[in-house]
Amino acid sequence: MRIEAHAKINLTLEVLARRKDGFHQIRTVLQELELCDILHLEEIPGRGIELACSDPGLPVDEGNLVYRAASLLQERYAPRKGARITLIKRIPVAAGLGGGSSDAAAIIKGLNRLWNLSLNVDTLLKLGAKLGSDVPFFIYGGTCLAEGRGERVRILPPFPPVKVLLAAPAKLKLSAGQVYGFLNLDKIPDSRATTELLALLATQKDSSSSAWQRMSGLLCNHLEEHVLSRCKEVAALKEMLQERGLPALLSGSGPTVFALSRAGHKLQAAGRALALQGYNVILTKTVKNSKGTAMTNG
Repeated sequence: MRIEAHAKINLTLEVLARRKDGFHQIRTVLQELELCDILHLEEIPGRGIELACSDPGLPVDEGNLVYRAASLLQERYAPRKGARITLIKRIPVAAGLGGGSSDAAAIIKGLNRLWNLSLNVDTLLKLGAKLGSDVPFFIYGGTCLAEGRGERVRILPPFPPVKVLLAAPAKLKLSAGQVYGFLNLDKIPDSRATTELLALLATQKDSSSSAWQRMSGLLCNHLEEHVLSRCKEVAALKEMLQERGLPALLSGSGPTVFALSRAGHKLQAAGRALALQGYNVILTKTVKNSKGTAMTNG
């Protein structure tokens, strides 16, 4: 079985409070991208979990979220089943694009089908929440609102189709825990960006230029200021994109900055210029939902 695990960007990310469990209370609109990792699954005799990965820098044991996702599903629902998994990485690691969480969600959905478990959506979401805050979003994909620490997910009307440029300083990686540790919650301004974006998504009748302009003007990430103040390369990257008239924002905890445009040639030109300056760039686009969701409602 071949399955895709798509990347994401955060169109809005509002940090509301620190929770007693050490996580942060957030409100975020997540958008799935065409960019994806590829996973190949094969059932094997016995109850072994075998993982191989195209990126030699990633572990292939419990240190990998894919392995932990497969082990969790096996332990709970398929103790006599085994799987051989090959992970082909295309999504940059520790880049704010949710690659590890997406891989975990893809494994949960894929093994649910490969092992003929017929688990329903609620069960898959609960399993995902045990693995990571972004994993429940990837059970659904498309455009979603996530709240709590990210585990409470609601499907939204799709964001208008748009081209996306992803750019990041070469070799720079940031952990979400590190970035959230920068936050001073007393200095985070009140924001209605998420509320306003939800309203626009609910009432959009078409993908007109005016609707797109209003939505692109609501991009918001409470983590961004703290990353830009500490990572000058990321700050310079966003400034260069904005100088080209492109809506740009840090994705998640970074360091990836994304730019949106309905005109692909603008992103291609920006991408070429950034690549010449040593930045890593990827051109992709938004998608409405995941392919091969592998869920049942039973």
